[in-house]
Amino acid sequence: AQRAKVGVFSCPIDISQTETKGTVLLKNAEEMLNFTKGEEERLEAAVKELYDSGVRVVVCGSTVGDLAMHYLNRFNILVVKILSKFELRRLCRVVGATPLARLGAPMPDEMGSIDVVETTEIGGDRVTVFRQEDPSAVTRTATIVLRGATQNHLDDVERAIDDGVNAVKAVTKDPRLVPGAGATEIQLVERITAFADRTPGLPQYAIRKYAEAFEVIPRTLAESAGLDATEVLSRLYT
Repeated sequence: AQRAKVGVFSCPIDISQTETKGTVLLKNAEEMLNFTKGEEERLEAAVKELYDSGVRVVVCGSTVGDLAMHYLNRFNILVVKILSKFELRRLCRVVGATPLARLGAPMPDEMGSIDVVETTEIGGDRVTVFRQEDPSAVTRTATIVLRGATQNHLDDVERAIDDGVNAVKAVTKDPRLVPGAGATEIQLVERITAFADRTPGLPQYAIRKYAEAFEVIPRTLAESAGLDATEVLSRLYT
């Protein structure tokens, strides 16, 4: 589908079922034909209402009945079933839709839109892709596909991507940045030590010890990386 209106439903797309069970006595063939005719007509009317509202893609977070699927196919409406509520919320952010708990035509502000919906193959797996191609569209969600020869390599790449994305997320909230790998702590050591040099009396010794405590972070990082901690600290000071 291309440039289609999207309706998202968290309820089942099927004939409504009662909680209690009953017994129906059918006396002839006509009664049997008319037994479910009314339900079928109501379901067809609901699907036609979706079509008339402009919806061409339906995303369902629950079950889709066989009869409902028949009418959706008749009206040439694409159906995507997503049982994960987390994935359903992400998709709503992409298309800009509001999930509905009732079956019926959504209001204009409840419908979403998508430029392209297609099924493609990535790494041997068939996936359904929702893609916004309009540069002015604000999707607020994107999918990053990672490939690797081994699972361990993929795990390392995933952690690196996660760190990078979270770094960008932190910058958008607070643009102030400090260098890592112990550089900030060494700068604190130098400035606090300089302050201790200007402090008379016994308090200067407590201040110096406080400054030395910051060396623990770069020293620990160096030891974790298998490096000589003393050599690394001397290089940081220079």
